[in-house]
Amino acid sequence: MSTTVRRAFAALALSCSFGAFAAPYPTADELRSAIGVAAGVTRLEGLALQMEDARQAGVKQPLMAAGLNLRSGVCQIYYNPAPEEGLARFFGGVSAKDLPTWLSAIAVHEATHCIEQREAYLRGHFDKVLPPDLDRKDMTLQGYVGVVKSGAVENWGEALADIASVLYLKRAAPDQWQSFAEAIMAMRRTLAAKWPSHDTSPWLKKLLATRDDAPLQQSCFEAAFRLRRMLRPQANESRAATAEAAAESVAAAPVSLTPPR
Repeated sequence: MSTTVRRAFAALALSCSFGAFAAPYPTADELRSAIGVAAGVTRLEGLALQMEDARQAGVKQPLMAAGLNLRSGVCQIYYNPAPEEGLARFFGGVSAKDLPTWLSAIAVHEATHCIEQREAYLRGHFDKVLPPDLDRKDMTLQGYVGVVKSGAVENWGEALADIASVLYLKRAAPDQWQSFAEAIMAMRRTLAAKWPSHDTSPWLKKLLATRDDAPLQQSCFEAAFRLRRMLRPQANESRAATAEAAAESVAAAPVSLTPPR
């Protein structure tokens, strides 16, 4: 097993517009600044963050990717300022004043993957990281690695990261967090047909509707672990969200008047 477990943020792209004065594509300095904000959040959890230039490290994912170094216990976040088409369209609709908040939320999303990886790979807290319907009796590290590789918990992990980023937004942008969260939910739903394992919209819909407010002094990550389990959608809710996403995808698809050749 690689000593670094890496996850990439699925592009916040194609679905939202936030008005005039659009921000240009994020620079390396802006990405580093956002990771610095996330480092302040994870420092309270005893987790150190290390910034790495993705281009120098040979990491191909755009914008940000993160993974826990299993030897050092450090969360490595890779930043990539090289423009990517879908992300460029997204950032073209983000206002310059909102850009730092968006980037910080994305960095917190990435750091959350490291938090979960630490609970699993270094602490063996499988009850905390596995969905309640997965058998965790006598679960071992190798068994957990097999579950991760199977893809069975990818959506579960993305839900945790999105919930944590929304909880961060509630504290960092208390007057705007709901509009940010609605934008994330809309993006996830719109792209569900393309990336179904990243569709966290059923969780986010419940999160937006709940009155559960984690105390400001409580860890947003610990609150996210609790809320992920509490807000877990039922099977019928997931099917309904999938059907809704498919309908929105069809409605949003461009219409061609040229017959295929």
